[in-house]
Amino acid sequence: MFRREGEYWTVEHGRTAVRLRDSKGLGYLAELVATPGVERHALDLVDRVEGAPLPGTMDRRALGDAGPALDGSARSAYRHRVEELRTDIDDALAGGRLDEAEAFRAELDQLVAELARAFGLGGRDRHAASAAERARLNVTRALRAALARLAEALPDAGAALDRRIRTGLYCAYEPADADEIRWIVQSGVNGSASR
Repeated sequence: MFRREGEYWTVEHGRTAVRLRDSKGLGYLAELVATPGVERHALDLVDRVEGAPLPGTMDRRALGDAGPALDGSARSAYRHRVEELRTDIDDALAGGRLDEAEAFRAELDQLVAELARAFGLGGRDRHAASAAERARLNVTRALRAALARLAEALPDAGAALDRRIRTGLYCAYEPADADEIRWIVQSGVNGSASR
């Protein structure tokens, strides 16, 4: 059970209950667990937990973005450098120059990490400075921190949730089957419950 009590969440699993200080991550987690199998956009989670923008204020969704994280010429340059590094690694390994191959591999790993930050699933461009991208990053970080806190306090429940929470632009709690832990979420002043 997840139960919000003012500035704390009481989380119960089996015969063990712990109290955790409220955080955005626990709020996001409770929202996901309350609606198993339902995808939630990161911006919707932010609005639900932090409150939707007030009437007359700027809606973060209308702010736009700074365009793709990498333009076409940068993408081409990265692709060219990756191919060069792969050739350099093969040549260094064939020549027995292991230290040199390792240095090339480290540079290749760094380039791949940069490319992963610039592209989403299916190679789609990630847009720099977009509200959705900021929400994706912040919700993912907050959820991971909340799951770590929960796993520390309730290892079995935390591990089960960690395996079943999917993060990204769309987040979801995806229980595997009927044997999975069934959560009850109570939040708000009226103690409304969700399953």
